[in-house]
Amino acid sequence: MSLLEDEVEREADMDMTPMIDCVFLLMIFFVLVIDLSQKDLEDLILPMAKYATPDDSPPEVRPILNITQDGRMVYRKNVRYDPIQHGDDMSTVGELLIEWKNTVVQDMDEETIGGKLVTVVNDPILIRADKWTEWHWVGKFMTGCSQPEAAFWKIELAMSEEDKEVRLYSK
Repeated sequence: MSLLEDEVEREADMDMTPMIDCVFLLMIFFVLVIDLSQKDLEDLILPMAKYATPDDSPPEVRPILNITQDGRMVYRKNVRYDPIQHGDDMSTVGELLIEWKNTVVQDMDEETIGGKLVTVVNDPILIRADKWTEWHWVGKFMTGCSQPEAAFWKIELAMSEEDKEVRLYSK
């Protein structure tokens, strides 16, 4: 083998380690980003909406509450109200709303309602209720929102553009 052939062969060898490192770093980044964007969402089958406004640009600050079929109210993967455990005691819902008011929301105004000075929250709450959730659970949460201690008045309901249940079971 001549000296020239040996040099050409050495130039053809390429160290793939930096490229593999970059690929693994990108994979880790995307796994973390995907996980963080879904942290507020439970696996629910949302009801289908025939007429709805797309949620193209959601507000930066918007707490998301998930209500399961059995009435459990879940915020960031933590069950905050369980009808079996808490029964008619909705105090945990009130505590959650006050927690949001003190830590999450940014837009609030002082208003006099019924002769009492109340801090009203202008940031919306998104309620995601399963298609088969009894609506009185949503009503109980909305009742908690209307209490003077909480005073959330902007509530959004999550809906689906298609009936995902039909798609899941038609295969």
